[in-house]
Amino acid sequence: MKSIQYTSARRWWVAVLGLIGVIIASIYVFRTPFTWRTPLKSSVRPPVTLASQSPPIIAIGAERPSLMFRSTTLGDTYGRLVFVPLNHPNASSAVSDMRCDRVHFAAGRGVCLTARRGVFTTYEAIVFDAAFKPLFTVALRGTPSRVRVSADGRVAAMTVFVSGHSYATSGFSTHTSIIDLWTGDVIAPDLEKFTLWRDGGRLQAVDLNFWGVTFSHDHQRFYATVGTGGRTYLIEGEIATQTAWVRRSELECPALSPDNTRLAFKKRVGGSWGPISWRLAVLDLTTQQEWFLAETRSIDDQAEWLDDASVLYALPDQTARSAVMNTWVVPADGSGEPRLFVAHAYSPVVIHPWPLQYPWPQTVLQ
Repeated sequence: MKSIQYTSARRWWVAVLGLIGVIIASIYVFRTPFTWRTPLKSSVRPPVTLASQSPPIIAIGAERPSLMFRSTTLGDTYGRLVFVPLNHPNASSAVSDMRCDRVHFAAGRGVCLTARRGVFTTYEAIVFDAAFKPLFTVALRGTPSRVRVSADGRVAAMTVFVSGHSYATSGFSTHTSIIDLWTGDVIAPDLEKFTLWRDGGRLQAVDLNFWGVTFSHDHQRFYATVGTGGRTYLIEGEIATQTAWVRRSELECPALSPDNTRLAFKKRVGGSWGPISWRLAVLDLTTQQEWFLAETRSIDDQAEWLDDASVLYALPDQTARSAVMNTWVVPADGSGEPRLFVAHAYSPVVIHPWPLQYPWPQTVLQ
């Protein structure tokens, strides 16, 4: 009898140990970095449904321009999209229930880069219309970094960190793709697949990283940053031919002015024996002259043009609340001085009424 009891107990322990082994193996697989398990190409998934039942609040086709931004006010509104009149940015605001890490919007189409946090964090881009209706989502390979919608609302570029969480981090890696906002197609799965030319020869390197896309009036052409060998370059690209050309060195996160004549960007200063920082600057595309703006603090942001004369950008709040960001404005000609534009605001987007020939749903700001 004792022998039989011992054999049964041993079998029971073997089964328990086997189950523990399966659990440990499963944890190892699912704790493997998300970017390793994600397919190389972004994928379009069926539309999602927002929990919000609030009415549309975007000033689509309205007479007055608006400012949209991500709220960084600590509390219930943190991360939610906020709208204010552009000429009264500190007036009463309309708040949506959509939460984003980064956002951009133009001509009736918006893109919200966001994280879905749970046992395992995943990232996605939600493409939405003027009424906050999500049209489709695109899986992202890493942490949201930059997003830009073309002025006609036709395409958008999205950049994420595949590894690292800052452009100042050694060994960071990015992934930038371009999607068609009319169809949901990923028309450029990875800018690293573009044919890149520099000084008449093809530039090929294992450490190429692309980020900070900005589109011209013709959504087929764009400017962006490419980094390689510890240096950064301004490139001009063409979507139709999947080709890009290096135009200038030491220029990051370009933002094309509304009249398409200048680029606002951040320029690396310091290094070697001192600390590294980034200064806001502007490049005239016709004369190739560049100049620093009056803002002397280090900027880790892609600027947004308020109009042809002024530039918006975000800076951390001066208090110890590191999660709080404020939006500032500074003249684009290098004169004047920076001033606070909207407190507790990040990822600002200037929204202007657009021609009604764009086939987007029209709503009115109440």
